[in-house]
Amino acid sequence: MDFRSPEPDGYRALRDAVAWADAGRRRTVLVFGEDAVRFVDGFCTAPLATLAPGCVSEAFFPDARGQVLLWATVLRGADGVWIDADPLPSVGNDGEDGAWSLAAHLERYHIRERLEIADRTDAFAAFSLGGPAAGAWLENEMPGAVAATVPGHAIDRIADAAAGILPGRWGEIPVLVVRGDWLGAGSFLLVSGREDRERLVDRLQRTGIVEASAAAVDAVRREEGRPSPRDIPARSLPQEFGRDTRAISFTKGCYLGQETVARIDALGHVNRRFVGIVTAAEMMDLPATVTQRPGGEQVGTITSAGPSPRFDGWLGVGLMRTAALAEGVGLEVDGMGARWVELPGRHEVQGGAT
Repeated sequence: MDFRSPEPDGYRALRDAVAWADAGRRRTVLVFGEDAVRFVDGFCTAPLATLAPGCVSEAFFPDARGQVLLWATVLRGADGVWIDADPLPSVGNDGEDGAWSLAAHLERYHIRERLEIADRTDAFAAFSLGGPAAGAWLENEMPGAVAATVPGHAIDRIADAAAGILPGRWGEIPVLVVRGDWLGAGSFLLVSGREDRERLVDRLQRTGIVEASAAAVDAVRREEGRPSPRDIPARSLPQEFGRDTRAISFTKGCYLGQETVARIDALGHVNRRFVGIVTAAEMMDLPATVTQRPGGEQVGTITSAGPSPRFDGWLGVGLMRTAALAEGVGLEVDGMGARWVELPGRHEVQGGAT
């Protein structure tokens, strides 16, 4: 298979109109209570204390060494936060059992703070809506769901969501709409209770908008420079992913791992960067090694890849040594010539939920 293969089903609708897709088993943690916002603010890079209720921010959750444990989207409520992270890749027959848990991580530090930490990964179903017409389509289907000031349903009480009470409705289905960039800027996450999943799928299908394939969703994700969990290896640093303005506050109070993040900011650079690598044919095995020519020195690793209509080739993404991104440096993957590309989307994400 090479880059001349047909566009994945639904890709064009995601780029030019509107499409929906199953967003998978989202890792969902809700923290609520009097001390919830202040508590979670102490474990992530986003400025949750100054984030207005109803708005969202990306956030890295580092360990004490400043290395990334989780990258997520955080929705601020009046009484706490809704934390959403992409599904982990399936692992054998055990799925995600035994994976690192944000809820357990936070609970480890929870002593006397007045809050509850609830892992609700299996309580909800979620679908992505993307494309330049996604907002208008949502507003037509759910008037008021995409308000000018808070583009999504305003969620006041995270405690209600933890109990399964969502703030909006699509017909008879309770839903939550959150704006973010899951499928590019201005895309949305449509959330329902797990018990309403089939009703929501049926309603989406009956609207007649395109259902995007997993391949189309992954192509857009890579073209937009959005890392998946497999693209964030152990010992990664937040600034390596080029999402500083979206996910990192350099002026907020103390949080776990802040010293490392601040030191990198003071140095002004990182030794690796998350970029795209384009080749003319399929990268056969992943992860794939990127080497520098001449000499064959390893300078990066591609952790996910696939055909890219936008780049007219096979687009892989991964972390590369910054020194290898200089002009004139020749790159190679699996014996093929390669070039690196700066991926779009370095703007601040703002939005909210209804």
